[in-house]
Amino acid sequence: MFNKEKSYLGVSLSEDALKIVHLRVSSSEQKMLNVYRKNIQEVSEEELPKIIQIALSELNAKKTNPICVLPSNVITTNNIEIPSLDPAEIKSIIDLQAGRHTPYSREEILIGYITIGEFQRNYTQVLLIIVNRNVIKKQIDIFNKAGLKIQKVLFASEGMARFYCKILNLKPQDRPFGIVDIGKKATNFIVSFNHTAIMCRHIPIGMENLLKEGQESRDKLTAELVSSIESYQSEDINKIPDTYYLTSDDTKIKELEPLFREKFKANVKMMPYLDHVKADQPIMLKLVSEFDDDSFLDLIASVVSAGEVQIDLLPEEVKHQRAIEDQARQLVLSGSFAIVILLLICAIFLSKIYFHSIYLSKLTAEYEKKHADVDRLEKIAQNTRIIKEYVDSRMVSLDVLNELYRYIPDEIYLKSVLMDEDGIISIEGTSDTMSLVFNLVSSLEDSELFKGVKTKSTAAKKERGKDVAAFEITFRLESAPDEPEPTEKPEEVKQAKAAAPVENAENKEKK
Repeated sequence: MFNKEKSYLGVSLSEDALKIVHLRVSSSEQKMLNVYRKNIQEVSEEELPKIIQIALSELNAKKTNPICVLPSNVITTNNIEIPSLDPAEIKSIIDLQAGRHTPYSREEILIGYITIGEFQRNYTQVLLIIVNRNVIKKQIDIFNKAGLKIQKVLFASEGMARFYCKILNLKPQDRPFGIVDIGKKATNFIVSFNHTAIMCRHIPIGMENLLKEGQESRDKLTAELVSSIESYQSEDINKIPDTYYLTSDDTKIKELEPLFREKFKANVKMMPYLDHVKADQPIMLKLVSEFDDDSFLDLIASVVSAGEVQIDLLPEEVKHQRAIEDQARQLVLSGSFAIVILLLICAIFLSKIYFHSIYLSKLTAEYEKKHADVDRLEKIAQNTRIIKEYVDSRMVSLDVLNELYRYIPDEIYLKSVLMDEDGIISIEGTSDTMSLVFNLVSSLEDSELFKGVKTKSTAAKKERGKDVAAFEITFRLESAPDEPEPTEKPEEVKQAKAAAPVENAENKEKK
């Protein structure tokens, strides 16, 4: 609980006083930051929350962990032996038998117990703590109204016993020792062993009585303490303490030291608890001047030992209610985080859409002018292509003539050269011999510019008194489409030609 440095508020509410201690506690040290005490004998229960709020504002105690320390006069204690060593069984037996040690019913009380140790064989010694449930609930309600959410309800004697065990650096099995803590209205007598309280008693005689009544009160207090020691011895709780410690070095208490030593027949020492608590000088001056007649040991010791004590009298229904509240708070927190995350995701998507739309609008505006330029350039390119195609088409005829010039020998004369739009070329001419015509056809077939070279007709004739061969050759440009194939098959054409003379002969006979 105290691994890290935390701020704690120890509060105690009795019939006559409200006491508050503000401490900063860590694993290595404890420092008292402030103290507060106010008499509330004439204050009504309805006014208490407001008084506590005023006290908290004076202490400037914020973000603290409040711990309630019960006054000894509201607690009943008994030393009993339980015939078991099993912790679960011990708890069950105490739950069943607790009602026998108090006039209240089991539902009206809250119980706790401190395990002292084994007793004889198969027995466990425990210190039973009983408190009226209504007392605790009333105090918790008052603190809740004042804005303090009590985390633990502690038994002051257990905290004081552990505090002095730590100061004395005692081992668990060392001999028991006694603690006499004299407050303003009462005295707490505690026997400590095994780092806990094994016997405690509330004696209604305090510094106020010692100051007013003098020797009479000293004698009464001494008698009560001796009676408590004798009771402890008669119950055979443990060994008799050989040392008793007084928790203050006040002048009146110093006067009691030799008297106690004589009556207790044991060693009595002064060991002020303030010598073992760190505090700034103004706080120490406040304690020794304003509150010199009272003790804050119960609050300081309980807060310092809160992580180690066995007793926590906070009602189970309050613990369950706190657990439900914590779960509800965690649920609300988780829901809030989920909503925030969802909103962040939506914001991210919306921002992306928004920036993308802005970027798209920017691109549209930037490229609108460029689009018009592109359309204009495309029209120019189209016109250029038309002109280029026109020029290319004009150059074709020159290319054809140039190619013909390359392949036609001097012995062949051309009469005409025709080329239509489909790229079909027809040449007519005369040759000295027919073999030159066939050679020309072969040469034109080898040309890369022509394809589909065919001899359309050849004939022998005289021209200018000379025998020549007239010819007509057709072919296509390489870029021109191929000649479509005939729809009728060659066999069907032959059959149709063969049948035609027969039909003509039959027609003649009929006539």
